[in-house]
Amino acid sequence: MRIENHENRATSYRSTARMKGAILCVSVGVLLVLLNGSAMAQDVPALQELGKHIFFDNISNPPRQSCSTCHVPENGWTAGVAGINKKGVAVPGANPHTVGGRKPPSNAYATFSPPFGGRPATNPNPFPNPPPATDSFFCGEGSPFLCFGGVFWDGRAEGNATPLVAPPNVTGKGAIPHVGVEIFDTDAQKVAYGGFIGPVADQALGPFPNDVEQNVPDGTDGGLPGAGAVCRHVQSSKYAELFMKAWNEAIDCNTSSVAISFKRIALAIAAWQHSGEVNSFSSKRDQGIRNGGSFPLPNLTNQENLGRDLFHGLNDSGLNRLVDEGNGGRTPKNAGCAACHNSHGAASVGNELNQIYSDFAYHHIGLPANFEIENFDPNNLDAGMLGHTDPSAVFNSANPTATPFAGHVKTPTLRNVDKRRGNGFPKAYMHNGYFKSLEQVVHFYNTATLLRDPLACPAGTTADQAIAKNCWPAPEFDTPNQAGNFGVLGNLGLTANEEAALVAYLKTLTDTVTPKQP
Repeated sequence: MRIENHENRATSYRSTARMKGAILCVSVGVLLVLLNGSAMAQDVPALQELGKHIFFDNISNPPRQSCSTCHVPENGWTAGVAGINKKGVAVPGANPHTVGGRKPPSNAYATFSPPFGGRPATNPNPFPNPPPATDSFFCGEGSPFLCFGGVFWDGRAEGNATPLVAPPNVTGKGAIPHVGVEIFDTDAQKVAYGGFIGPVADQALGPFPNDVEQNVPDGTDGGLPGAGAVCRHVQSSKYAELFMKAWNEAIDCNTSSVAISFKRIALAIAAWQHSGEVNSFSSKRDQGIRNGGSFPLPNLTNQENLGRDLFHGLNDSGLNRLVDEGNGGRTPKNAGCAACHNSHGAASVGNELNQIYSDFAYHHIGLPANFEIENFDPNNLDAGMLGHTDPSAVFNSANPTATPFAGHVKTPTLRNVDKRRGNGFPKAYMHNGYFKSLEQVVHFYNTATLLRDPLACPAGTTADQAIAKNCWPAPEFDTPNQAGNFGVLGNLGLTANEEAALVAYLKTLTDTVTPKQP
């Protein structure tokens, strides 16, 4: 299976049931209090602590890799090895002779992503007049422009009780199995823990059995690859008592129960990823908002406030230049970032404390291929979302436009986009790690179509080389519906100072909270 780097029996409930006679005599208000007390008796902190221990535990074959190997908290919850970020991008598996084909996405704030499906009316399509859909898979109303939610770069951890796409076939494409309400024995568990069900819980099932990630043996899996090995590892761990506290029963790895135990483990990982340790909203930008501020924030520099105004096309700082619209009107310069990096819809101006800086949707930005990424194969190109939604599709150098919707990947959050282990520590950006700095990313968005020159910058030109040559290679998938064809990016007319202001603002999104291994 190819899944690249990268979503009980409660005694308190019975006690409430024994009070049936008394409940019949009380008001509805008191009944609600009793039911709520039953739900609260479930141990959410224990479930989250269990997930945290599992996240940092080397549950792999050989035992050298954990979730935190690819999602390093102090490096923005993505890869934290300098040499890998500079070159190969994809993190080697527990078996060091194996490696996937993508950069690990950040898992912080991933729990805000809804299940995979159609884009809601509150988060409309940012691109004008999309072309008619011709692909075999539609998220809604006939266009993958409307695809929304899920996790992984391609959305294959859907979070849907009934997956929109069939589970993986022999190629490893399709949707990941779902963690659902079948793991709950009581209504109290469902009420207390049900909010953790979703794409991130589904995602947690994927890396353990993947032979290019944690590579655990299948063993007795109860229908879920890796379930037996992971269950037995947790069962023998020093933190196994946390499973007992969370579920009011010991972990059961027998054949008839192991699939449920494995899904409960996945839910625990998701529960921790819902916590304030992972989603701390503690950045410089957040501190200014939390202190009652609105943009321009007093704790941000003039350059940072200008960057925010460019991001949204506003002039709250009074520093943004006005540009002629061609009809006599003048509006603030707009870099267009909020068209996609915005979780609150078109009307948002970015003042929300819980702004995630992602529309949770899938876009094709015309990204060049990264020939340096591990396992790069021009005869088996990474088509992004289409690897999930169209498992039968084949993409290669001979037919890079096999579908007009190849090349769509999920919009990542911009939170912690500059968080790193130390000053100067290298990071890689985009799903294929093509860019090595925020400055390169912003310059590409500003000039991608303006400076596109496949002759001066042929396929295989690195971002460093492209910057030096003042040109960009052609997209890996040069298809009709890439964002540059709609004027969303690629010829924005930003000055060097404005590019620098955007980078400065992005750096204010770095959380100051960094959880440590338990």
